[in-house]
Amino acid sequence: MWQRAYLHRLKSDIDLWIERGWVTPASAEAILHAAQQRPSARRMPAILAMLGAVLIGFAVMSFVAANWAEIPKLVKLVMIFGAMWAAWIAAIPLERRGHPAFAQAAVLIGLGLFGGGIMLIAQIYHIVTDDPGGVLAWCIASLAAAWLLPSRPALALGILLAVTWTGFTLGLEETTPHWAFWLPWAAAFALSLRLSWLPGFHLALMAGFVWQAIWGPSIAESFRIDPTWLALFYLLEALAIWLAGLFVSGRAPRFAAAAEAYAIVIVFALFWIWQLNPDRTLGENAILYSPLLLAMLGIVAVLAVLDVARGLLEPRHAAGIAALALASLAYPALDSAAPALVPWVYAALFLALAAWLVSYGAAHEFRFAVNFGFVAFGAEVLYLYFETLNTRLDTALFFALGGVLLIAGALIMERMRRRLVATVEGDAA
Repeated sequence: MWQRAYLHRLKSDIDLWIERGWVTPASAEAILHAAQQRPSARRMPAILAMLGAVLIGFAVMSFVAANWAEIPKLVKLVMIFGAMWAAWIAAIPLERRGHPAFAQAAVLIGLGLFGGGIMLIAQIYHIVTDDPGGVLAWCIASLAAAWLLPSRPALALGILLAVTWTGFTLGLEETTPHWAFWLPWAAAFALSLRLSWLPGFHLALMAGFVWQAIWGPSIAESFRIDPTWLALFYLLEALAIWLAGLFVSGRAPRFAAAAEAYAIVIVFALFWIWQLNPDRTLGENAILYSPLLLAMLGIVAVLAVLDVARGLLEPRHAAGIAALALASLAYPALDSAAPALVPWVYAALFLALAAWLVSYGAAHEFRFAVNFGFVAFGAEVLYLYFETLNTRLDTALFFALGGVLLIAGALIMERMRRRLVATVEGDAA
């Protein structure tokens, strides 16, 4: 689907380029021929090489885990680290002979053997196996390889190991947030930008969000605040990421679009929580937490002003983002004054903001925002249907009416979505 849409736009653009004399007909045919090749076919050798490297790494770890007591300790070390250096040395001629994918696979094999060597040393010298220090050393080695070589697979491995490291730490101590995670994360994030690697950027963003999710209870306990207030901080943080992505969209459009997409999902997922009447007790350390909340709100406001000043955000869409922030901040007061109205008010706001998101996506030629706006709107309608009518209708009538509404609503929304998406793609072309 994406390939067909891309080829259709490319053919239209090439006809215009030929007409203006920017490319020759022969060059146009070569461009189209290269674009029509399936990316999966061109990348299959590289994918197979990486999968082979991963399998070899797992084989080494399984070999170590088998506790091969009959082999002397020195021989074990020589075997593991000798194979590791052999893999890294083999990467040099592979790179020089024009086989970068296989060179990267050799680097990945070497890093896998390095991790196997760490486990082997822990096994030989009876080091505690659940000590996360070994995973940290492996993570640092992977990030160093990604920086020096450079190596995108090494960067991906480093990010995954950073998440594994913080997961091990969570299992050992759940009361103190693992703030040290952000040091390797920052290095990995900078590397993803330095290598201009979008998948690495995705991994880094997801790793940061995963850390905040799994350590959320510990953060709330450390600050002595209710998790609801932490969710409010996360929502403002996601709004800041959204606006920051919009701010750099002209210089790094691919990375900006990815950041905006993640932020949109998180903002709307957290905003949806308010209609559930979550606990709003701030806790003992309100004096320490409130300035952090206000500081994040200030960052959101500054970024919004900069985006509006640069013409990147229209005032009406700035009002939509402001509504997300201010309605979230107003939840405690509204819950105190009229708790019975909270579900209805925030359900109505969610529907209105989901419709606004569709308009935002169409105005900014952002297909993901259009699609997600329709998904959020439909999911909210479905939730309200089950929440309000489930106990008021006969079972058969409930399901029959629900089926009719869902089918009719799906048809209408799909027609609207396709029309908007076609408009967005036409404007972009």
